[in-house]
Amino acid sequence: MASGGPELTTSMRPRVDVGVVTWNTAELTSQALRRLVEVDHGCDLRLLVHDNASSDGTPDALSAAVPQAEVVRGQRNLGFARAVNLLLARSDAPWFLALNSDAWPEPGAIGALLRTAESRPRAGAVAARLVRPDGVLEHSTHPFPTVGLALVDALGLRARLPRRWAERRMLQGAWDHDRPRQVDWAVGAALLLRRQAVAEVGDFDERFFMYVEDLEWCHRAGRHGWETWFEPTAVVRHVGNASGARRFGERRAALEAANLRTFTDEALGPRRAALYRFLETAALSRQWLEARARGADDAGHWRLQLRAALGFVPPPALDDAVEHPGQGAHRGDHVEVAVVVPTCDRPDRLERLLAALAKQDLATDRYEVIVVDDASVRDNSPVLDAASASGRLRLRRLRTDRRRGPAAARNLGWRASNAPVIAFTDDDCLPSPGWLAAGLAAHGGGARVVVGRTTAPPEQAELARRPFARALEVGSARFFETCNAFYRRGDLEAVGGFDERFRRPSGEDTHLGLRVAELGVEPVFAPDALVHHDVRVGGLRAALTETVRWADLPLALKGRPYARRDRIVGLVFWRRAHPRALLLVAGLALAPWWRPAALAALPWSWYRVRRDPVCHGPLLRIAMLPGALALDLTEVVTMTRGSIRHRTVLL
Repeated sequence: MASGGPELTTSMRPRVDVGVVTWNTAELTSQALRRLVEVDHGCDLRLLVHDNASSDGTPDALSAAVPQAEVVRGQRNLGFARAVNLLLARSDAPWFLALNSDAWPEPGAIGALLRTAESRPRAGAVAARLVRPDGVLEHSTHPFPTVGLALVDALGLRARLPRRWAERRMLQGAWDHDRPRQVDWAVGAALLLRRQAVAEVGDFDERFFMYVEDLEWCHRAGRHGWETWFEPTAVVRHVGNASGARRFGERRAALEAANLRTFTDEALGPRRAALYRFLETAALSRQWLEARARGADDAGHWRLQLRAALGFVPPPALDDAVEHPGQGAHRGDHVEVAVVVPTCDRPDRLERLLAALAKQDLATDRYEVIVVDDASVRDNSPVLDAASASGRLRLRRLRTDRRRGPAAARNLGWRASNAPVIAFTDDDCLPSPGWLAAGLAAHGGGARVVVGRTTAPPEQAELARRPFARALEVGSARFFETCNAFYRRGDLEAVGGFDERFRRPSGEDTHLGLRVAELGVEPVFAPDALVHHDVRVGGLRAALTETVRWADLPLALKGRPYARRDRIVGLVFWRRAHPRALLLVAGLALAPWWRPAALAALPWSWYRVRRDPVCHGPLLRIAMLPGALALDLTEVVTMTRGSIRHRTVLL
């Protein structure tokens, strides 16, 4: 991108990709981006814009005012977090500046952010000093929410705290944003992100349409060992809430309060989060009553905040799929169902799947197939080209720039289609010819979530008999397996799709299904919607390697005791073998001092030989018991790690 300074070669200057999300701020954003590109910032810039289906001509205005901007016109309002993630996917620079559409850096500001980041190798994010257009400081750095600070606010003790103590905790009014320092989190109006940190920490949490996504990301980054820094010499002018106020009005307070509840439940745990909210409500009540007694102008503000915290202000509706029905349609508008397939480095299996999808007992114009390549190293193009050339499929292909995991890939796929029903399957599956027709028939009968039957292919029956082979058999809708599931698009929109904190296939499907069920949706099992799932072989080593990926499974059941009652052994154990395996270990540990304790090995041994063997054949089952024990204990250790990470218990 050209700048107002002398032209320098790319090799001499670092490059920063600037990502801007817009929604109905044509004039303001055009002015802000002109200010951005007309001055030199000490680096080369590439300007990426994602417009969230503006109705005021924002994309055209930006293209005319700032030709350097690479503007993508969205078909609907995706919200801030999701749109930023799309910008991150388009970016390939080592640095990414998330910049609000109503903000513009002063000359040299981005270079100052870069110098701070480069001087601190663990700085995952560097925040600018935000000021209003008139130069008034915007307090933009904050401590993470804690029960202690909530108690201070509830008792009205902030003004009486020692200034040094308050300054150290970045409390408003206690420090002047006048020195570089590490902070807990910073407002994301102008936040420079290190690409390496984003790769490790993950993208913004798309559960948050807008508000709190910056707090959550900084908190998650801290858990990964990355720091957030503040640089006062990087000054950014910020109007503030230009899109939020227009989109939500007073209800934006309710949206922020709801998002904060979601964050504190996970960051503090249910009990401390409940105490935190009680104290915050007490603090808001005190501030409102004091403002009203003084006749202060901000009494209405505190009353609104209190009503939002108590849930008396309804949160805004976030289903923007029909917000601008007159805007351009894209492929998928007229199909009844879209089949979304994430794939990574398995072109041979993908070819089989596409051939099976081409043989569906459904007219070709009634469904489309969306393949999302999750940054494969092996080239899938020949397979996809051949499937497209056959003319038997309406095939669309998407690709991520970096490995993001199946949850993110599925989100990218279903959001690319306007089909009312979304079907999910995997690249190691073979749907039967009547699969789509049966799934649609169940939806036509009133179902909103349909889980189909999954079995091993008949020709792989012998493979399933090998030691430690893993064959998936689905005969109910309890776990919502996405190798064979149908959702209504509106329900996916309502819950924000798959939770992308699941970076590996490890319960993200169960997590999604439970969230949709919490909308009052009853899942339906459709035995005629049949999919054959490949048997996974490879022996004990492969089974142990696969087990380690399940560390995030506890997250799927966190805060859901009702789900544990139906799906978990004794509300604590993932598999029935696990408590028996722990009993065996305890018995063998005690056996040197008390020999009868060795009998504790019998329940597990009997269960693994008679009820849940790892192979077929009576003698082979006994010979494989040491490996079966290693597998069970590895699963328990993996679940324990996940339980600690997600602050819940699943063993």
